[in-house]
Amino acid sequence: MSITALQRKLDNYTSWRTSLLTEIEAYKSWLDEESLLEGEEELRVLELIDSLKSDKIMLALVAEFSRGKTELINSIFFADYKKRLLPSSVGRTTMCPTEIAYDEKLPPFIQLLPIETRKSSLTIDEYKEAAVNWSRIDLDIDDPEQMTEALLQLVQTKEISEQEAKELGFPPHTLDLLENNKLQVPVWRHAMINYPHPLLKSGLVILDTPGLNALGTEPELTLNMLPQAHTIMFILAADTGVTRSDMDIWRNHITVALNPREQNVMAVLNKIDTMWDDLHDDSFTQANIRRQIEETSRILDIDEDLVVPVSAQKGLIAKVKNDRLLLNRSGLPKLEDKLSNDLIDKKQALIQRKVQRELGVMVKATKDVYLSRLNGLVKERHEILNLRGKSKTILITLSKQLQAKSRRLSLAMDDYHKTVRIMNDQAKRLRQHLSSKNIDFMIGASRATMQETWNTFGLKRGMKDFFDQAEERLSEVNKGSVKLSGLVDRIYKEFKTRHKLEMAQPPQFDIEPFIEDFVHLRQDGEQFRDSMMLVVTEQHFVIKRFFITMASRARRILDETNFALRAWSKAILQPISTQIEDHKDQIGRRLSNIEKLKSNHSNLEQRVSNIEKQITELRDKTMTLQRILARIQSSE
Repeated sequence: MSITALQRKLDNYTSWRTSLLTEIEAYKSWLDEESLLEGEEELRVLELIDSLKSDKIMLALVAEFSRGKTELINSIFFADYKKRLLPSSVGRTTMCPTEIAYDEKLPPFIQLLPIETRKSSLTIDEYKEAAVNWSRIDLDIDDPEQMTEALLQLVQTKEISEQEAKELGFPPHTLDLLENNKLQVPVWRHAMINYPHPLLKSGLVILDTPGLNALGTEPELTLNMLPQAHTIMFILAADTGVTRSDMDIWRNHITVALNPREQNVMAVLNKIDTMWDDLHDDSFTQANIRRQIEETSRILDIDEDLVVPVSAQKGLIAKVKNDRLLLNRSGLPKLEDKLSNDLIDKKQALIQRKVQRELGVMVKATKDVYLSRLNGLVKERHEILNLRGKSKTILITLSKQLQAKSRRLSLAMDDYHKTVRIMNDQAKRLRQHLSSKNIDFMIGASRATMQETWNTFGLKRGMKDFFDQAEERLSEVNKGSVKLSGLVDRIYKEFKTRHKLEMAQPPQFDIEPFIEDFVHLRQDGEQFRDSMMLVVTEQHFVIKRFFITMASRARRILDETNFALRAWSKAILQPISTQIEDHKDQIGRRLSNIEKLKSNHSNLEQRVSNIEKQITELRDKTMTLQRILARIQSSE
């Protein structure tokens, strides 16, 4: 697949996302017009719209040094420059994690975070909110030489003492020792490039990570950034296969970051040109490559079709020289084909599930409201037609019956408000388990446990205490939400039987995805904590950074659980209120019809005409809602 085809795949995805966004915005407009949008629901829809507008697809490339990772980025994404845009020559390798993306609101630039920021307790994500801490170089996209010069910052290093290295959190034995007994470290901790490439304009973000040492001393990469990636490309050297350091990265970083429910990783066997042998025919070379694929698949325990052989260097040369034969031989088209399908298709499926989960129930509930109104109008029209010719006595009797029903509905509304207060009180007590105050207390207690022994033993004890407390709170929330759901079920049944409301099954609060995320976070943390890099170094810096990263992710999961619980508890009884209001409106119209029938039949005929018009409009609206629901559920 050529880069043009890869772009087409992304364009199709962007069109699909735009179409979906249009439907959601149309649905929100409908809710506004029909006065059906409550505060919590409006917030959920607005957040969903914002997330779709700012949606990005992240591709992370992970490798030990000198595996050709940056050259692969050049060959796939920047070959149109007819030269290497990112520095990847011999002896030069990316020294700091680099994010490449595009924000049309900002000019092209490279933004760099000084390595000295490692001394603070702030995460990289927190630093992204404060531009003052970064150094910035504007990029002239019409001047490749200027861009190349600016991007050389990615490989810059400097010399520091052993004491300075420890203060920055670098285990001295993992750094290059120079002849002057100085140690070599990167100048920059993190880099961000804003570049108007077509693929990046379509929402692609590339995360280029350094080698094993950097991954081991910056836990945020493994525990926060890599898990955000929709696909991870693990770059290996085809001639050596999986080395010990490669395996360390795979076991202690990639498998920690991977979503266990999906195989969103591919292993790229780069530099297959080193296996080309002019003294043998091509079948001999392909057999060797095939054996390396099988061996890599066995060692990493992944499917063989997730192992892709390629020569990034020959692929880049082929694109620059427009050599189709060399390009095909490099394997780059097959890699781009697999990349586009795995990356984009999986991202589209993720968005579709999110929209279905967050909006599908709401759209169905709105459709049910319209159907209820439609059925009420059909009944009203039928009643008016049956009232023709009825005596005044019968009309008075019907009027009294409707007034009595209206009074019962008023009592039902009183019952509803009492029920809401009870529900809100119980939900509020339940949400206290996950309040910011309680989360801060748990984090502070765990930090205090580790304060005097910033080593892996203290970390293990502190993190165990933290996760035990957090999981106990989640368990309490789970038990409480089950009880609350039981109460809601009883309330629905009571309103259905006592007040004759047409109640569907109430939505249940599903806490399982949050519990699963928390369990996976704990497993990831334990796996990373027990990795050989962390055990051997016993670095206070690494352990503190690890704790900060884990606490940050845990807080995010608990906050999301709390928000979802709050939204559910607010919305769970709303269908009852809507039903009562609709029934009262219908009774009001029916009483009005009876009064008109007593005095003036022509007014009633006009009412029938209006009802038939409203029935037609409601049928159209119901069909449109069905179309929106189908669009939300469609992957086309």
